[in-house]
Amino acid sequence: MAKKKNTLKDLDAFLKQEAKSFVQPDTVKKEVQPEAPQSITEKPVPQATAIDDNSVIEFLASKQSAQDMYSIIQNAIEKSGRTSAENKMLINTLLYLKDKDNWKENIKTYWS
Repeated sequence: MAKKKNTLKDLDAFLKQEAKSFVQPDTVKKEVQPEAPQSITEKPVPQATAIDDNSVIEFLASKQSAQDMYSIIQNAIEKSGRTSAENKMLINTLLYLKDKDNWKENIKTYWS
């Protein structure tokens, strides 16, 4: 019986191998920065309206080009401030998908 391939694992290994050959991103820190206490003069930030997952999916599906969708996802990751290994791999994958011909240079430039 043939062994089932894990394509995501293969992609992960490939991207790690290629990324190490031309750029070394900062290591991921496990420390969480404590939030500064809110002073009395600061106004509380209004809470955003809750958006369900289906609304986000519909919004992304409505985009005319895949490039727009990739940019939105990349911006969301950047704005979140989370620097996990998975997010770095996702950004590298998005940079690859945006410009397959120049992906190595784009990743190198992005992490520089």
